[in-house]
Amino acid sequence: MDTPVTSPDCVMVELKQRKCKICDGRAAGAHFGVDSCRACAAFFRRTLISKRKFECNSGGCRKPRDCKKCRFDRCVSAGMLPTLVLRNKSLDEDEPQHIPSVLTSHPEIILLHRLMANYKDFTRDRLIFEQEFYGSNSNSILSPIQLTPPDEPPFSVYVANFDLMNVVYQGVAERAMKYLMNSFEEMYSIQEEDKFTIFQNFIFLLCTSEGYYRSAKTFKERPMDRYFLTYTSTLEFTDYDRFVDESEAVRGSDQVKHKLNEMNERTRDMLVPILDRVELTEIEFVATLVISLWSLTSAEKIDPTLAKIGDSYRKRVFEELHVLYRDEFKLENYANRLGELMTLSNAVQMSISEWLTELQFFNFFDVFDKDSFTSMIIRKPIIKEEPMF
Repeated sequence: MDTPVTSPDCVMVELKQRKCKICDGRAAGAHFGVDSCRACAAFFRRTLISKRKFECNSGGCRKPRDCKKCRFDRCVSAGMLPTLVLRNKSLDEDEPQHIPSVLTSHPEIILLHRLMANYKDFTRDRLIFEQEFYGSNSNSILSPIQLTPPDEPPFSVYVANFDLMNVVYQGVAERAMKYLMNSFEEMYSIQEEDKFTIFQNFIFLLCTSEGYYRSAKTFKERPMDRYFLTYTSTLEFTDYDRFVDESEAVRGSDQVKHKLNEMNERTRDMLVPILDRVELTEIEFVATLVISLWSLTSAEKIDPTLAKIGDSYRKRVFEELHVLYRDEFKLENYANRLGELMTLSNAVQMSISEWLTELQFFNFFDVFDKDSFTSMIIRKPIIKEEPMF
């Protein structure tokens, strides 16, 4: 990466500089294995699914967008992979989009409906993005354990790799910011440092809370021996030597590898027992995600206005959970279930705080490449020059 990433807005700088290999317009990312704009990617997808055949009257056009035959030929010659189109078509058809009727019809449930709808879009976008990326990358390795969450459409599971993980999260970052902007209108008006704090918290929530939530549903051995590090790649707890040693973006000593594994095991041992006990529905998970996000934000020494926003969102989530438990789950007494959600949220916050502290310590000693996504996301929101003694 040529430009170090230092803020949520900067995660898209390199992307904006890349050109579509089909029409030479601005690329919107890698689609079906090739940097391309959304229009050319959509054209390639539609053409394959419809099985249409085109002819070129001139025998070769200078502007591929003006001729469907030349445009499709250029998609193929650039390296777009038809197998990824067919796989994504299957994902589109199989993915359940059911949202309980109480979320769409109850006048008292507005926030959870928006959060749930946006989360489903967010997960679908990541799933397709990761499958395209890993499927077209020569360094990707399929996991020998092809298990996926039982309530999700099947997908290819890959072995987590530190360098590929950084590239994946670079792409996830753009989608994460879109989710935050669509879900919380205050994201448009708050200060950049406050925006980064929320963005940083959310990325760590994806790595910990979401990763273990999906893993606990998928891998039934205890203690769990692997987990979803990204949406479609898993890391074994015994595989940290390979995970670190094969990377060009991390300078890992035995102490670093031991510490990373130790923190992961501690996170697993805190979160998985709670997840096993409560067996969260997806709605409850999204609610817990938001409660944790804004609790972490309110705990920081930042703008009191942001803390007030966090208080407001947590209050609304609790109020709507009450309606959900009463009208959808038909629970007369949900105190124990809500208590488990709060226990999980607290454990997640403790885990993220520890991870951020330790990774920032590693970063101080240049363990991570300064241009990597890992180095960007763990930077402190506010850097002050203070004497050490």
